[in-house]
Amino acid sequence: MPTLFAEFVTRAAVRATRIFYEIGRVGADLPGGPLLVVANHPNSLMDALVIFAVAGRRVRPLARAPLFDRPLFGHVLRGLGGLPVYRPQDDPNLTYKNEATFDAAVAALRAGEAVLIFPEGMSHSEPRVAPLRTGAGRIAFRAEDGSGWRLGLRILPVGLTYERKTLFRGRVAVAIGMPFDVGPWHGAYERDPQEAVRQLTHAIAEALERVAISLPSWEDWAIVSAAAVIFPREKGWVRAREPDAPAAKLILMQRFAEGLRWLRSTDLARAERVVAAIRTYRRRVALLGVSGGDIPDAYDLAATMRYALRSGVALLLLAPLAVLGAMAWYLPFKAPPLAVRLLRPAYEAVATVKLVTGVLLFPLAYAIYLAIAWRLGGWPALLAVAAGLPALGAVALWWHARSEDLREEARVLWRALRRRGLQQQLLARRRALVAEFEAVAAEWELEKKMREDAHASVAPSGSTESSV
Repeated sequence: MPTLFAEFVTRAAVRATRIFYEIGRVGADLPGGPLLVVANHPNSLMDALVIFAVAGRRVRPLARAPLFDRPLFGHVLRGLGGLPVYRPQDDPNLTYKNEATFDAAVAALRAGEAVLIFPEGMSHSEPRVAPLRTGAGRIAFRAEDGSGWRLGLRILPVGLTYERKTLFRGRVAVAIGMPFDVGPWHGAYERDPQEAVRQLTHAIAEALERVAISLPSWEDWAIVSAAAVIFPREKGWVRAREPDAPAAKLILMQRFAEGLRWLRSTDLARAERVVAAIRTYRRRVALLGVSGGDIPDAYDLAATMRYALRSGVALLLLAPLAVLGAMAWYLPFKAPPLAVRLLRPAYEAVATVKLVTGVLLFPLAYAIYLAIAWRLGGWPALLAVAAGLPALGAVALWWHARSEDLREEARVLWRALRRRGLQQQLLARRRALVAEFEAVAAEWELEKKMREDAHASVAPSGSTESSV
């Protein structure tokens, strides 16, 4: 059982995760009962914390054993009810302990708990799901077999998609898929347990591919991401300079990723033309200074000036408070990047190091300020500092974000006014791109309908298909 300190640190880490990232979720709440959650693994310990932040129920993660021995990392994992996995590359002499870990995971499932496993077996930064290990399948079958196949265990795929994953206020979209039962593999497991594990692992891989964006290269990732920005703005669903909601963008990226795979399989030359057009469009949009969102259809100079005036006045009035907030929280805010430079973690662990450093130092700085306030002014000073410091920090963060937005708006407006011809060319290109997207989508849907009709025409009357 986790210690009280581990529980406190874990709760603080989950809260900090919600601040560190803008988190969006696609899909229903995690269902109750025994549940084996399987997820892709792009971001070390942050993946478990993100899932825990949206799960709505306690989920016990399996994590590599060395993390349990590290300061704070170990406390967070124990607070989550984590179970250590002993990998050969960490220490080949300790792999025998995995039997006890598997037994603990099985016991948790048989007790109706949720267990989280990352079947890729490692955290990585590839743009696709890595080949899966068989641990999830073996745990699932061991749990069901030990319960006489009456447990009702379900497997739930979860896909994690990050943008700027190492940076404060990066974004992550959590796609919660459809759970599926382990029961349909009962007969296969009785006939050949190893083959059943392979089949279930393959089913898990297919389920993860449906919820996690999996592309052959980061270039394709950039193309799909750009398409998911272009399309809703041309359709008027999102204003040009408005940021995308992570969940909404994830849905579009999944759709465009599937469409790109289909187009390459049917007409490679056309696919390459579309990719080249998107790449050219994004490159030329960057000439206007756009780093996020897209270009507006037109600029209303009067409305833009009113917006700039309102924002400028707000920034000017709040500047003194923002300066105080920045000064008060300067050291703990700068400490996480410094910790990364000193510790030099793997890229996948950068966000985790930043978060854990912040979880330690922000409360410590807060406690020091409260102690000083109490010492100097008693209760009145203590209460004022206790309420004022978080507010000043929030103002400083808002001021920084709004000033960055205002600078970019001014830069884009200035360049658009100077290069009106370029803006009009880009708008025409965007319309053409979206028309091409819709044409491809129509052909894709038509082909799928034809396949479904052909399948229905040859299926035996009254036949049923397994949901597996």
